[in-house]
Amino acid sequence: MNTPQWQRILYVLAYPLSALMLIVWAVVTFAYDGPGWIHFFLSLGFFLLIWRIVAGGTQDSWRKYLSGR
Repeated sequence: MNTPQWQRILYVLAYPLSALMLIVWAVVTFAYDGPGWIHFFLSLGFFLLIWRIVAGGTQDSWRKYLSGR
């Protein structure tokens, strides 16, 4: 696997980051009447979620990546 290090880290953290961004967006938008720039979290959170699903791969490649650490 000749994937750059930053892309492998992003691949592992994509689900938690997207969930965190969507939760922060929801809390700030509905509880605190957040500013317009907060909607960037919505866009980036959905982008990461969809990217991770599409770039998914199989469970075997995931285990192979984790065992190589």
